[in-house]
This record gives sequence, structure tokens and C-alpha cells, in this order.
Amino acid sequence: MRRNLLKLVRVREFAPEAEFQNLRTSLTLPNIICSYCNECRDLDLCGDRALSSGEWRCAVPQCGQPYDREVMENALLQIVRQRERLYHLQDLVCLKCNQIKAAHLAQHCPCAGSFACTQHSSDFRGKMEIFHNVAIDQKFQLLQECVSWILEQRWV
Repeated sequence: MRRNLLKLVRVREFAPEAEFQNLRTSLTLPNIICSYCNECRDLDLCGDRALSSGEWRCAVPQCGQPYDREVMENALLQIVRQRERLYHLQDLVCLKCNQIKAAHLAQHCPCAGSFACTQHSSDFRGKMEIFHNVAIDQKFQLLQECVSWILEQRWV
């Protein structure tokens, strides 16, 4: 069926245009524990409609207690800081032979290739913009300030 549909729009089956691309952004906050019933769940901050409407409550029908928003904001801040730290401490890889840079002072690889970061700055900026959008939607002031500062820097 997929082959026939692609044939109708004149796209080859294994062409890059035929590959699935997920356009929905997702930001999952893992292991959120309800302080009342100890229910543990992962919250999708971009996809869950109840969270986007401002209802931060436990999903257990007998419980329904609200989550502590300050704890959630602090957990998101930790994730942002960890991702920023990992971005700054990432390895450099040779563009020619794909070896990780071993010598700290070498400007070129022994194979005469040049080095580049393993994570591109546009990928990092895109992830930080997702955090920024969540901070604005959920009115997390501290998270919004932290991510705004990261996005304003020239190294990103």
C-alpha cells in the first residue's frame, strides 16, 4: 500500500522524501512521584493535554492530588543544566576518519582531517527552544530565565 501511494505522488520508495519524519516535539519529565499516593509516572510536557491546560494532578483516579510545580521546575532546570554541560564537554570527531580527538593541542587529525563537534549547535539550540516554550507555557519563571540566558550566548 505504501509503495502504491508513493507511486501516485511520483516519489521513489527509498528516496529521502519517502522517510517518515516526526514533526511533534516531545519533552518527557521522567519519574515524577505523587507525594500523596507514591504513584510514579513520566510526564510528556508537550503532548499531554491535561498538563498543557494547567492541571498538574496525579493520574490515579482515587488520588487526584496536585503535583508540586516547584519540584517539577527544579527537575527541568537540572535537565537543562546537564544538557548544557554535556554540550560543552562533548568530544571532537575527525570529519575524515571519524576518530575521536585524543591529543588536546592538535589542530588536525593525523589523517589530515579537521575536527568538528559531535553535537551540532543547531540541535542543541532546538532542544533549548523546546524547554523555553515549555517554560513560557507553564509559567516557570526561573527555567525561562535560565534557558533565555543560554540561548542569548554566542557559543550556541
